[in-house]
Amino acid sequence: MKPGLKHFFDSMGAYFARPGAQSLDALYAEHPGWDAPRGRVSVYGDFVRGHVRGVLDKVFPLVRKAVEAEPWDALVEAYTLTRPARHHELNHLAEGFPAFVADAAAPRGLAAFVPALARFEWTDFAVFASEAPPERVERLTANPTLAVLEHPYRLCAYVRAQGTLPEPEAGEELALLWRHPEHLVTYYVEATPPALLVLKMAVEGLAVADVAAATGMPEAELRGAVERFSRDGLVLAPAPGGSRD
Repeated sequence: MKPGLKHFFDSMGAYFARPGAQSLDALYAEHPGWDAPRGRVSVYGDFVRGHVRGVLDKVFPLVRKAVEAEPWDALVEAYTLTRPARHHELNHLAEGFPAFVADAAAPRGLAAFVPALARFEWTDFAVFASEAPPERVERLTANPTLAVLEHPYRLCAYVRAQGTLPEPEAGEELALLWRHPEHLVTYYVEATPPALLVLKMAVEGLAVADVAAATGMPEAELRGAVERFSRDGLVLAPAPGGSRD
């Protein structure tokens, strides 16, 4: 990047972080000779900051509810100051928020589960926004949008309750999140032994008959698990007649 262009972006970044009269004066001082109307530049700064707030409100509704209104406003303000809006794709403005919340939780007296919840909500959105899985596969395949989160709270049940619970139950949880290939929404469940077994089959290319023989699990029960998790989109199954197991 040319020095002049970098200077422009750096100065605009500082302005977006804290629009106001003094910040506007500093911006114009960085660019002598600018004839852009000050009123328009001021509105633009507020507009960009509003985008940051709008994206955070959209992506983290449960975090917002968990910390209540005034702490949320302070979190948004502090996040904007440390990470001014720079990315052209608005939703990327929220990507660093979980890490920010993790650092800010203890100093700001936030509930201990809030950082894990922020990471869960961002992952939920990122999986939803990811590319759709392929329409066809030649063998049982793990959904390529799958994300795995480990945390010390029962967040799947908490998120499913949409904030009607006062806080998530404590307890180690391995959460699986993926985008359904047909419904194109994020599915999330707590990992269970059957789900992990079916994923292992998909990743390692194991046949149903071989896994049933090795584990002692009835073959019909195992096929039922494969079919169930295929319907849910956790794994992708080949078209009828295309399976090699």
